[in-house]
Amino acid sequence: MFQALPPPAPPPETVRTESAYLQAGRRDMPLTLSRAPTARGREPVSERALLRYRLYVRTDVEAKQPPLGDGPVVVKITCDWTVSTFLQREPCFESITGRLACGESYTVRMEERQTGSEAMVAEPSACGLAHPAAAAAEARLRAVLAEKADALFDDDLARRYTPELARAGITLKPREK
Repeated sequence: MFQALPPPAPPPETVRTESAYLQAGRRDMPLTLSRAPTARGREPVSERALLRYRLYVRTDVEAKQPPLGDGPVVVKITCDWTVSTFLQREPCFESITGRLACGESYTVRMEERQTGSEAMVAEPSACGLAHPAAAAAEARLRAVLAEKADALFDDDLARRYTPELARAGITLKPREK
């Protein structure tokens, strides 16, 4: 009546991983932050700040192989890679002595991402950051980010950081370095 199903094949085993972050763009924006006088008669306050922006490309490469069975060993691996992009914003403030102290950074993963996979008959060491397809995906995304870095920084400043400060009653103005 009922036929027993064979047990499922064991999942592939991860035998090697490699990751790296590479910077794809940066900008330091000197700003003056100001708070208007309050109704209680407090004087206006200003502070010199520096907003540091960075764009990163993260590449993750993973070599997987099926569990080794009985018989002759032929090393078959699957090389998987993911290249993701990140924007980082770090607010820094100058003290009255001129020293710069930075606050907590804000990092967000961006939509640009590339993934790939390739079956290979090779040693797991052949699957790494230097794998041609992974390196090409990384180079493509770094070029895309470098080309639109200024627009991404301006967009984050206008849509995220400025409204955040405005809720606290703070305005910002660009200043010369």
